[in-house]
Amino acid sequence: MSVSEKSVSPSRGDALDVLAEVWALNHAIERASTRMESRLGVTAQQRLLIRLVGRHGAVSAGSLAQLLCVDASTVSTSLKRLEKRKVLRRSKDAADGRRTLVTLLPAGKALDRREGASIEGALEALLDASTTSRVNTVRQFLRDLTSRIDRVGH
Repeated sequence: MSVSEKSVSPSRGDALDVLAEVWALNHAIERASTRMESRLGVTAQQRLLIRLVGRHGAVSAGSLAQLLCVDASTVSTSLKRLEKRKVLRRSKDAADGRRTLVTLLPAGKALDRREGASIEGALEALLDASTTSRVNTVRQFLRDLTSRIDRVGH
């Protein structure tokens, strides 16, 4: 027997309900990322990397990983793809040869612009319509949730 929408009980705000919302958000990001790749030629994650390099100038891959709260290997894979497509360049830091700096090439600079039909455009519109208090509460909740999930199984 399938469950109809009418028989689904209203949310009590328990863990399963919140997790369903997190998964819905993840799925929406994945769908939007696919549409962005078709339209702009880059995924949402790649676009975020491009925007961060554009914001910070010559930036290390390690710093990008910290900004994105991901492993350096995750960033490295995306950077290799973007470098192969001549969107950005990775080069040794003249001051510290152990570090690699990332800079945008002209194709990357062309993508480093505000785009209303993007994930960050949707978020910017919601941020503009929200109070600072609400945004800070959501950010703290997401940081706390991420921290707790990262500790699962350790």
